[in-house]
Amino acid sequence: MKTKIYFICPTNKFASGGVKQIYRQVETLNKNGFEAYLLLKKPGKKENWFNTNVTIKYSPYIFKQLKYFYKGKKINFLQKLVLFFLKNKSEEIDKNGILVFPEIYGPDIHKVEPEVSKVIFNQNCYYTFGYFSLYEDYKINPYNHSKTLATIVASEDAEKYINYSFPNLKILKMRLGIDYKIFSYSEDKEKQISFMPRKLSDDVTQVINILKQRNSLKGWNLIPIDNKSEFEVAEIMKKSTLFLSFNHKEGFGLPPAEAMSCGCYVIGYTGQGGKEYLKPEFSTPIEDGNIIEFVQKIEETIEAYENNPQEILNKGKIASNFISENYSIEHETNDTINIWNKISQDYYI
Repeated sequence: MKTKIYFICPTNKFASGGVKQIYRQVETLNKNGFEAYLLLKKPGKKENWFNTNVTIKYSPYIFKQLKYFYKGKKINFLQKLVLFFLKNKSEEIDKNGILVFPEIYGPDIHKVEPEVSKVIFNQNCYYTFGYFSLYEDYKINPYNHSKTLATIVASEDAEKYINYSFPNLKILKMRLGIDYKIFSYSEDKEKQISFMPRKLSDDVTQVINILKQRNSLKGWNLIPIDNKSEFEVAEIMKKSTLFLSFNHKEGFGLPPAEAMSCGCYVIGYTGQGGKEYLKPEFSTPIEDGNIIEFVQKIEETIEAYENNPQEILNKGKIASNFISENYSIEHETNDTINIWNKISQDYYI
């Protein structure tokens, strides 16, 4: 009998690369002989800003546990009654199954369904300690708990971070894939600069307004990407010559990589995780928080484009090739299968 794998997945009001990767991992596993489910809080909450085909189960019981444990307090009698009521309305978790949790649910993940084995899918290592208290030791935590089979990470930076924080931990690294069918290279570029304003909004506001005050954008259009479907995001990137990266402490940082796949020349922050793909040969990495350098490099790139457009366009093409060679869907699929084969083998031994 196959081991059932349940991926706990939050529901966001905005497009999220982390959520998309959870959906895609479930889809990949089911296509390759595993029995995986997306576990959501309640019906009607499936994301619709990208296309996917996954099997969905619902467990308000588990999500309520996570909420209670978030507060770091013991569950009281009234809360126990609420949990008892919700358990009857929720998917019954196979005791021989595996629960997969994102890192965002904090230091008490191991207390949820304590007898069920777990895997941590840590897509942003910089959120790992976000809900840990300064005043507790956490000698036992979700990462070193005996029921945790492995921690999956998505970048070299995250692998180093988790390995250093939790020595002797079983860490499995996967390469994230950019879907080239959607984020495909386009040479049909306009004098357009796109960016995502949701993260680091203060930095975004400073950079954009300094450019406007200096009258540096003559003939160039600024296009914020927000509340768009995956296909709409890709269409904007395909037309953009430049993309501004406001990565902020990212485990990987998908948007700049997706922009590069579309042939954009990327300027901006690596967010640490992006160091492995924002290379100076075909992009301009900026030190995090250095607003003036950020603006200066945009101005220099615009001037370089005005003098010789093909130079910048060629670098966009090189960037696209780099992404397709190193971060393909095929790589992600192979890594996902290999990782879960490894977990399954160790689980049964």
